[in-house]
Amino acid sequence: MKLRGLGLQVLLASALLGPAAGCAPYRVVQQSVSPSALRGVRDVTVSFDWTQVRLSGKSEAEYVAEKTAEERGDFVVIKTEIDGAILQALRDQVGPPYTFTVNSAPPVIGELRVVVQHAEIETGIFSFVYNKPTRVLTRLLWIRDGKVTDIIDASASVQSSVTTASDHQRMPMAGKVIGKAAAHYFIEAQHAR
Repeated sequence: MKLRGLGLQVLLASALLGPAAGCAPYRVVQQSVSPSALRGVRDVTVSFDWTQVRLSGKSEAEYVAEKTAEERGDFVVIKTEIDGAILQALRDQVGPPYTFTVNSAPPVIGELRVVVQHAEIETGIFSFVYNKPTRVLTRLLWIRDGKVTDIIDASASVQSSVTTASDHQRMPMAGKVIGKAAAHYFIEAQHAR
């Protein structure tokens, strides 16, 4: 009985201290400072990179080769949905006067670009017998004047359940988490000294 109480106290303390301790929804890999290269920029371009992704441990080509024509088409839709959710979360969380516009051309001088580089994805499974959550790991590369200045890793996990049975539900939910993490980093950079 004492052990259970202690476990509850540890859980409660970590829940209370987590936000106070500055826990961020991302992991910083590289950060520009004094001042941040992101600071003061209002117009950001966004591009999505699927070339590095591993899907259930396979390259995208290997993953897609195992699918039917219908499943391949469905995967294209899922990619669009997660990328759209990331972009929308960035826009919603940061808000005016900042803008986020998709651009697939190479970054140019005078531009701040965030490249959303998907690294690992498990789309997840739902059945009444077996469930596997959707998991997404994404690297976000912030490029200023053609040079990578900041890099963060963000991850999301969405449980498979009766209410989230479809990939088309879980993948955008994961995208929203990734987009919020990117927005959090961008906002912090705007206020960094």
